Amino acid sequence: MEWKANWIWDQSGEHPRNQWSCFRRTFTVESDFNSAILSISADTKYTLYVNGELINSGPVRGWPTEWYYDQYELTSLNKGENVISVLVNHYGMSTMHYIEGRGGLIAQLDVYNQGQLINQILTDDQWKTENHNGFIKESVKMSNCLSWSEIYDAGLFSEDWAQLHFDDTSWERANVIGSYGMNPWKTLIARDIPYLTDEITFPKTVLSQKEVSPISQHFSIDLKPTFFPGELDNNSGKIMQGYVATEIQSTEDMPGVMSLTFDPHAEAKWEFKLNGKEYKTKNGTFEEVHLQKGSNLLIVDVGGFFHEPIIHLAFDFPETIELKAPFCSSDSQITAFGPFYRTTQLQIGKPVDRSIPLVDEYIQMKKVTSLSELESFEKWAKAIPNEHVCTDHVGILSMFKKDIKTHSLPFQHQNMILPNHSFTYVEPKENGDTEYLIDFGKEYLGHIEFELEASKGTIFDFFLFESIHQDGRIEHTFSLNNSLRYIAKDGRQMFRSFIPRGFRYMMLTIRNLNAPCKIYNVKVNVTTFPTGNVGGFRSSDYLLNEVWDISKHTIRMCAQDTIIDCPAYEQALWTGDSYNISLMNYYAFGNYDLVRRCLRLISKSVYRSPLPESHVPSGWQNVLTAWSILWVMACREYYRYTADLEFIKEIYPEIKLTIQRFEEFLNKDGLLEIDAWNMLDWAPMDTNHTIVTHQNALLVDALRQTAYLASLLGEKEDETTFLSFADHLKQAINEHLWDENEKVYVDSIHEDGTPSKVRSIQTNLIVYLTECAEGERRGLIEYYIVNPPENFVQIKSPFVLFFYYQALMNLGKNDIVLDNIREIYGYMLEHDATTCWEGWELIEGDFSRSHCHAWSAAPTYVFGVLFLGVKPLEPGFKKVSISPNLNGLKWIKGSVPIPQGKIDIYCKDLGEYIDLQITLPDEIEVQIDVAKGTRVIVNGKQYSLDKE
Repeated sequence: MEWKANWIWDQSGEHPRNQWSCFRRTFTVESDFNSAILSISADTKYTLYVNGELINSGPVRGWPTEWYYDQYELTSLNKGENVISVLVNHYGMSTMHYIEGRGGLIAQLDVYNQGQLINQILTDDQWKTENHNGFIKESVKMSNCLSWSEIYDAGLFSEDWAQLHFDDTSWERANVIGSYGMNPWKTLIARDIPYLTDEITFPKTVLSQKEVSPISQHFSIDLKPTFFPGELDNNSGKIMQGYVATEIQSTEDMPGVMSLTFDPHAEAKWEFKLNGKEYKTKNGTFEEVHLQKGSNLLIVDVGGFFHEPIIHLAFDFPETIELKAPFCSSDSQITAFGPFYRTTQLQIGKPVDRSIPLVDEYIQMKKVTSLSELESFEKWAKAIPNEHVCTDHVGILSMFKKDIKTHSLPFQHQNMILPNHSFTYVEPKENGDTEYLIDFGKEYLGHIEFELEASKGTIFDFFLFESIHQDGRIEHTFSLNNSLRYIAKDGRQMFRSFIPRGFRYMMLTIRNLNAPCKIYNVKVNVTTFPTGNVGGFRSSDYLLNEVWDISKHTIRMCAQDTIIDCPAYEQALWTGDSYNISLMNYYAFGNYDLVRRCLRLISKSVYRSPLPESHVPSGWQNVLTAWSILWVMACREYYRYTADLEFIKEIYPEIKLTIQRFEEFLNKDGLLEIDAWNMLDWAPMDTNHTIVTHQNALLVDALRQTAYLASLLGEKEDETTFLSFADHLKQAINEHLWDENEKVYVDSIHEDGTPSKVRSIQTNLIVYLTECAEGERRGLIEYYIVNPPENFVQIKSPFVLFFYYQALMNLGKNDIVLDNIREIYGYMLEHDATTCWEGWELIEGDFSRSHCHAWSAAPTYVFGVLFLGVKPLEPGFKKVSISPNLNGLKWIKGSVPIPQGKIDIYCKDLGEYIDLQITLPDEIEVQIDVAKGTRVIVNGKQYSLDKE
């Protein structure tokens, strides 16, 4: 692809906040043609239309300096007039899967006839552009990890803007901002995976209809642009000292309630002062307050540690209140005071200064009780712009509400979910809004789509979540604002959300309903990585079949333009998760190209941080040491399953650089000592120190794996160096991290040199799997794994269960594996899970945090190994080991994807003998290991077992 197009943009600036910009280019194709290829990319996301027809959206995520573009063969071009229309959504800030670049669009249409270029349309100043006023910019992010939630007013912008004959004469000409190769997009790379699916999926049932009344007023205030001006990252570790203040204007004396809510990741004080009275509250708790007639001074202490510096003020008073910003002449509602101190603590392996000075002004302002006393701090005052304040936070309105009445649910209310031409007729309620609770039956990730008929100004609020308890209590995942607001125009209309969301349940609340409306359909266009339904498992055990199904569906919903951790909360490519998830995916789908893309993206992070980052490409720069190591191991596993040596050649420089960087973190005892995030499990392990045992042990294995990859490439000196490094590190582990008295490997060594007193299953499990323990010590750890001591820290997430199952299978303890799966995953199924939970006991009273988490889908891998017994003996399955095991079941059958196709297995206990039938590609060499008394049929022919 030879780029001749320029990058273009509109008048919104380099980093416009939550910007939605429309671009159009009309052109004429005057002669016959047989090929028209459009190449396109944008920052941040584009949606493409040709002659009014929706084509697709993109691009896939990438590093700004290696940005991706898409290509489309346009089959719908006319001979004559045509129009290309593009809607670009630029975030204006980073997320956990996007690094802020700047607003921009580039496109090039090459039209050919008989191989000759006959027409070329390039992005330049001939393109027309206009701000899409239908999208309300004063929105709130869907979470601290994601972008802005859509608030869309259908009456504010013509929906015909993408059509050929739309009149764009009043639109401005686009600005050319640079040629191909400009910063930050130095290189454009062709999309390296297929386009994602677009599968229309209807809900299963409408569960309830209620009449509800939301809290009367709320204000969601984004503090980041004011307290961290110019910082467009998504870094956690933002520490600040300051306050926000407002004068609440009340028409009379009146009682009411007020709530102060922060991002739940925040370590904040939850303290505010109203007319001098102090309140120490809890996140989201309503406090009884009293307003006096006239002005009431509210001061909120916003000092603390944040991932996303945002606060939510919710009020419920008999009358409407107004907010006025002290010391500000504009129409601003909130004044910020400070920051008196601010910093961002990055954990990327370098020492972090954790001392936080308390600034005198911050301490003194805490004593302020009146507006006159506040005057001495006026020099610190900054008006928070109203565009940083949202009063349409659908999540808050859906959570902070009063249930007035539960209405009956005649069948016509189910019409909205049926794939036909019926509709649900909704009449205004007497005292409140209409709320429907809709169940899609499973968790999905996709674009919400609906069709309705309503009067202008009717509000449709869609609030999405993952789990409901038996008693009807909803689990609000860390205050996830997984929402969409649609404000109707007059008449029949349809809308498809531009942002994909993960959810199972939908709360649809209809507000401002002054006349009846009709809802024709509500559905989700599921978007996921396109793949054949290759991997499979069925058995005589119904529970295990259900466990396989929810595990496989979890993997599929977390297969997007990368492997992601979860569809709802983060949608991030976590480096360590990808190790486990890749292995699970190999047995469920065999998406090798998706895994390759992930490993490549991770490799590029070594040019920003000392080690591969915890998740990429992300606006949160962070190193999680074990995750860095697991990336190296994932590259080795990728080669084991694919034999893709070209990829190893490509990525080896980053692997070698990673190992060399780790060597720089060795201390005088030869141990890895690093100041980073040392998490392995959501459990109380003692790992918040610089010398951590499980990380040292994982590094030993990674060094061996890297030595193997070096040998493949003929890098003999590297191979010798890495093996020597591994041996010395293993020796240091056994010298310094083994407690001879307790006969156990300790979790860590504290900074004062004392060994940790905490003993954990996790640490000793990793030491065992990496073969760092030998002789008597190995025997002791095997005993701990099979019989976990009660005084050890126990496993708290399915992520670590993956390693636990590997160890137990190595020890031949398949019965313990299956008992654990039946207990853990059976509990999920008992509580209506359709996907695998992130963990358990993560949030008090809730089942989990994320209810669809790919790191938890271990059974797809376990069943492929434990039951079907399929393993590659040579890279790329050129030679394969097959050793099916009924493990006490009557029959099993399944399929395992391999690069050459798939392996089908059927195994049944017939009493007198075991019937085993295997079908696999002819070019595969097979080694079959089964018990005596097994009749083996391979590709329809009797197979002779050597040992028989």
